[in-house]
Amino acid sequence: MDKTDKAYTPKEVNSLLDVSESTARKWCISLEKKGYMFIRNDRNQRLFTEHDLVALRKFQALLKETNMPMDNAADIIISRFGKGTFEDRTLSVPEENNKERRSLERSEETISKLMEHIKTQEEYMKKQDEFNQNLLKRLDQQEKYILSRLEERDRSLTDSLREMQQTQKLIAAAQEEKKSFFAKIFGK
Repeated sequence: MDKTDKAYTPKEVNSLLDVSESTARKWCISLEKKGYMFIRNDRNQRLFTEHDLVALRKFQALLKETNMPMDNAADIIISRFGKGTFEDRTLSVPEENNKERRSLERSEETISKLMEHIKTQEEYMKKQDEFNQNLLKRLDQQEKYILSRLEERDRSLTDSLREMQQTQKLIAAAQEEKKSFFAKIFGK
C-alpha cells in the first residue's frame, strides 16, 4: 500500500458490503484466527485496503452462495489472498488522514444542514412578509372605516347641535313674544 491507496473504516466497509457491524467483526476475527492481518490505526481499530475489501467480498460470497462454515471460508481466503496486504510491513497507520476526511465530511454535513436551515428561514421570512403586508392592508382598511365613521358621527352631532340651537332660538323668540304680549296687556 502506498500513500495513494485508500484505507476504509469499518463503518465504510459495513456499508459497502451491506452487513452489520457485528457480522463484519465476526468475519475479521475468523480471518485473523487463520493468520490474516488487517491494518490497525493508533487506537487499534481495523482499517481496510482495497485488497482487504476484495477478500471480504469473496468471503461474503463463499458464506452466502455455498453455505460454507466460516472456518473453511477463512482457509480459502488465506490460500487465495495471503495473510493480508501488509504481511511483511508495519501495521500502524496514522489516523490523521481519516480525521481530516471525517472533519471534512462533518463540515460538508454542517454546511448542507445550514443551507437547508437558511432555505427554511427564507421561506419563513417570505411568509412573514406576506402576513405583514396583509396585516398592513387590513389596518389601512380599518383606519379608513374608523375615520369615515368618525366623520359621520361628527356630521350627525353638528346637525343635532344646529337643530338644538335653532330650537332654542325659536323657544327664546316665542318667550319674547309672550313677554311682549303680556307687557302690552299689563303695561309693563
